[in-house]
Amino acid sequence: MSASNRQKQRLRAHFAFTKIPFHKAMWAKHMYDSASQRELNHALQMWTDLHGVVVVVGPSGVGKSITLRRFVGDLDESRFHVIRFTYLPTTTVGFLRSLTRALGLPMRLHGADLFDAAQQYLVTYEQENGPHPLLIVDDAEGLSASVLDLLRRLTAWDLDAEEHFSLLISGTEALLRTLRHESLTPLRSRVAYTHGLRPFSLDDTRNYVRFHLERAEGDVKLFSDEAIKNLFQASSGKPRYINQLAIQALIQAAVMGREKVTGSFMAEQINNHPFYQHTPGG
Repeated sequence: MSASNRQKQRLRAHFAFTKIPFHKAMWAKHMYDSASQRELNHALQMWTDLHGVVVVVGPSGVGKSITLRRFVGDLDESRFHVIRFTYLPTTTVGFLRSLTRALGLPMRLHGADLFDAAQQYLVTYEQENGPHPLLIVDDAEGLSASVLDLLRRLTAWDLDAEEHFSLLISGTEALLRTLRHESLTPLRSRVAYTHGLRPFSLDDTRNYVRFHLERAEGDVKLFSDEAIKNLFQASSGKPRYINQLAIQALIQAAVMGREKVTGSFMAEQINNHPFYQHTPGG
């Protein structure tokens, strides 16, 4: 048994968990649905009737990627062929090479040939195979204006008579700043729908903590209400940071032999955490 597994067993045993709560390895179909995440998923499902270009933005850690995984998991595979990037080069040629690999196309030497082959694949796929192609570009805040314009040019075909494939671009507020670049006016004009994913509210945070504790078959009152308020304030309602701080508190509580996470204990863990310590005068 690995040391990691032994530590997990110790943490589970201390709180009588059947599984570790607040873990990042959560199946999208088992995710907690906040009001904002449900709204985004519903909106995207409606957008699939329109096709075209959609932009999803939100702060880092707010839950964009898992919500998109949930959306993709709910799609009818007979209607949609999803192509999703996990690596995003910042140069146009690098992006085209990455797209070529994702599409399973032969690699070509020149950028123009890569572009033509990728565009031909995307615009003819539905006619030749049935499902509508959906290209998802996640973590797109690192893309340059030239790469984003390349995506726009990929969608330009047959004098824009119809949407041969759809494009979903997701990223942080940095993506919005890049999209406001004057050179990307043609891309902005093609966006059919834009959604900003919001962080959790305090009620969402309460329900999220309870959701994870119930899934772990632990004590749903393990975190006091004051502890949850402190957790909410420190994380700004972003689930990734809620997870981070909740696990921090659980580990420290187990180390110290504590059975509950009180408000004062949660505040202590936040204040002692190097990532969340207040700066002098802040």
